[in-house]
Amino acid sequence: MGYKFRSRAPLRISFAGGGTDIKPYFEKYGGNVISATIGVYAYSSLELRDDKLVIIKEPAFNIDYSINLENGNIKGEKSSFFDAIIKHFNPEKGFYLISHLDTEYGSGLGSSSAMMVSLVGVFKKWLNINLNEYEIAELAYKIEREDLGIAGGMQDQYASTFGGFNFIEFKKDDVIVNRMKIKNDVINELQFRLILVNLHTPRFSGIIHKQMQKTMHDPEVLEHYEEIKRLAVEIKNRIYKGSFEDFGDLLKEEWGHKKQLSEGISNPQIDTFFEKCEKNGALGYKLLGAGGGGYALLFTDEEHRHKLIKSLAGYEVRNIEFVKNGLEVWGLDESKRIH
Repeated sequence: MGYKFRSRAPLRISFAGGGTDIKPYFEKYGGNVISATIGVYAYSSLELRDDKLVIIKEPAFNIDYSINLENGNIKGEKSSFFDAIIKHFNPEKGFYLISHLDTEYGSGLGSSSAMMVSLVGVFKKWLNINLNEYEIAELAYKIEREDLGIAGGMQDQYASTFGGFNFIEFKKDDVIVNRMKIKNDVINELQFRLILVNLHTPRFSGIIHKQMQKTMHDPEVLEHYEEIKRLAVEIKNRIYKGSFEDFGDLLKEEWGHKKQLSEGISNPQIDTFFEKCEKNGALGYKLLGAGGGGYALLFTDEEHRHKLIKSLAGYEVRNIEFVKNGLEVWGLDESKRIH
């Protein structure tokens, strides 16, 4: 047993603004998103080896392969996701890397981006590279979106790196993360009134984002983007004030506009699901992430919470725990353990 490096990066809930963080859009029109990180994580653990062999495992995807850094020999089916990290950092020593998620990929919670942030973090710790939060998020975005060519927005990498409640502004040449200081009473109220529901229909956000890019300059579609940005500001203000009288209506309104950005964002099954939820006490709702499946976010009150949860029998229902920390990295010298 030698020295181990570990990292964890939280996943996020996006209340409003998703879609305006896609580069072709915000470079011309600007974008903003309000999001918060939750106690669901992407983990990475790296242990040094005495040779030039790199072993990589990711149990959820049955990824298990090795690369010999001396001769480039590969055993097993390699993963481009992990290969991109190795290519960027170009390590000279061998290591054993294992990563895993608290939930499945395609959840709408920014899982793949959180995993990339976690991987950047564990390599940063091992190689003692000086990167601030903005630089970590930018690098995670570059590797995932540019090097790997996975279509998507920019909010997830920043949300996962910074952690907590954030109002994130996207401009042509800049990203500004405005950390929100929220009272504990407000956080507790949101945790009480919000419910996560796994629809168990993983979506492929890259496909939806590519569809969105084709229509985002259409005048009618642009109006929906503008409304989504406006609602992100409205929801931010409600959270700051702890004012939730119309919070559910704002979530529904945002979802209504989001559905108009691409045909793949919703479908009849999802619409029927939300109709059922509304009949059983959901005051507001939306799909998280690009849409098409994954997790749904529901907003309710004390009178309807039990009835709503009971009506969701057969679904995976999660309570929400907001977390303040973003990416965390640490090391462990197991050779010094007392047996």
